[in-house]
Amino acid sequence: MRPPGRRAEGDKEFEGLDWDLLKRIGHYARPHWRVLAISLSILPITAGLQLVQPWLIKNAIDGPIASGDATGLVPIAIVLFAVLMGNYTLQFIGSYASHLGGQGIVHDLRVGVHAHLLTLHDRYFQRNPAGRLLTRCTNDVEGIGEMFAAGFLTLFGDVVLLLGICGALLLLDWKLALVTFAALPVLIGVSQWFQAALRNTYRELRRRVSELNAYLQERISGIKIIQLFAREARTYSEFKEHNAQLMSENFRSIRLDAMLFAFVDAMAHLVTALLIAWAARPIVDDALTFGALVAFLDYVSRFFQPIRDLSQKVATLQSGLASSERVFSLLDETERVEDPVGGGHDEAVRGTISFDRVHFAYKPEEPVLCGLDLEVTSGEKVALLGVTGAGKTTALRLLGRVYDPDRGRVVIDGVPVTDWSVQRLRRSIGVVLQDVFLFMGSVRDNVTLHDASISDETVWAALEQVGAAELVKRIGGLGADLAERGGNLSAGERQLLAFARVMVYDPAILLLDEATSNVDTFAEARIQEAIATAMEGRTTLVVAHRLSTIQQVDRVAVLHQGELAEIGTHRELLAVDGLYRRLYETYFAAGDAA
Repeated sequence: MRPPGRRAEGDKEFEGLDWDLLKRIGHYARPHWRVLAISLSILPITAGLQLVQPWLIKNAIDGPIASGDATGLVPIAIVLFAVLMGNYTLQFIGSYASHLGGQGIVHDLRVGVHAHLLTLHDRYFQRNPAGRLLTRCTNDVEGIGEMFAAGFLTLFGDVVLLLGICGALLLLDWKLALVTFAALPVLIGVSQWFQAALRNTYRELRRRVSELNAYLQERISGIKIIQLFAREARTYSEFKEHNAQLMSENFRSIRLDAMLFAFVDAMAHLVTALLIAWAARPIVDDALTFGALVAFLDYVSRFFQPIRDLSQKVATLQSGLASSERVFSLLDETERVEDPVGGGHDEAVRGTISFDRVHFAYKPEEPVLCGLDLEVTSGEKVALLGVTGAGKTTALRLLGRVYDPDRGRVVIDGVPVTDWSVQRLRRSIGVVLQDVFLFMGSVRDNVTLHDASISDETVWAALEQVGAAELVKRIGGLGADLAERGGNLSAGERQLLAFARVMVYDPAILLLDEATSNVDTFAEARIQEAIATAMEGRTTLVVAHRLSTIQQVDRVAVLHQGELAEIGTHRELLAVDGLYRRLYETYFAAGDAA
């Protein structure tokens, strides 16, 4: 059982009925209705062909075989061969069509889930590990496609086959048919119990897979720390425990599946034994021919076959429904940054910025900004300074609408950021973070972010401006491949590419969040030149921990406990015995003297 308080985000149980889930999946099935319709139309034909086979055997036994007419078997054998070949051919076509439709649903669902993930708020990603979300896009979506292709559609064919078999049994001998039907209530009741148990098991199994993927993704990302602190043995034992829990849940589903299969198989043999005992007298009395009995037993075998297969189909169906609960719980997430009604303000950004009595808290009981007031004119360069937790980085996040303020307004060019088109707003703001993220791929793709409209000449010009052109030439040019997160570059080299990315997009506003804190003294000189180039002609807010950065700005805004404590030039604030002077004497004075 799941430990108390361990329910993961997005693992809530779906409140609707199973049919509600199937209706939602049907929305994604609609574009693939042609191949699914082919599969559905073939199912009753193959069911009919299966019903013909025992009847042909009955006629062969009671006719040519009983009378010793060998030549009379030839036409029956030819028809039987044609029926078998037709049945196998149509089964192949139907199976291919159903899986083709299922993979189409998987494709559309996966694209839909990914598109929805791109719109979700940063808060959601803070609560949900990447490995868990990866499971939603891969394993869970694949489970839905398999359910639709190999479970739900074939159930329709099984129902048609069962109805046809019931009719054939009644035609052959209604008394023996009633003996067979007497097992149905027991079979239905037991199957319902197994269905509920399998649903819970697959729900838990999917959660375990999600947890394992999240754990593995985090440990692979942090492999350097694990190795540097010699935590390999501990990590190995933790992974082994997670894997054992997943294996245990898998075994539980296998046991339930095997028990259902064995129960149905046992019922089939029990009913067959009863039928043989019951049919003895009618055969002796010539009320039932031997051929009819063989056909009857063949129909009974086929009667239990779809019920026996139901164990696998129930497992597939319940696995798919458990997956759909998780996928649709993600698609139902509404925590996102929304465009204003009508699309929002979409004019060119000039760069005037205003924080008007802004309040914000990541957690209600822990306020970060407490009435921040700050005005920045177009083209002005302002450094944000303060101790850890003063709200510097948070102010930058509110400007780009990573979050929205709880109270107050963040305004650009006289328009609140919540009234701007999100696309226009974010394309007008360039951001260079302390930890630069580079994707696996070429230098060009990382600088342009796969924008094919940006020419190589523009990229080289941006690289020249920030002093990164020689670096790119040295590693092989714009087509040179970068490792995951730019692992084959130094921290300073990654920062230079980040500044080149900003120059390519030419934003009106530049946000620098401790852009030199991770580089050494030698690399800092090159980064400072790139910063000076990037800030030229742009409104700039920079979170700074280095004096070299502060000396390049027009004003310094000192934040304290979420409020603006002091603002002025470097010299003006040094002349006042205030918070900035104390911060300067604590952090910068030694470096200034050097």
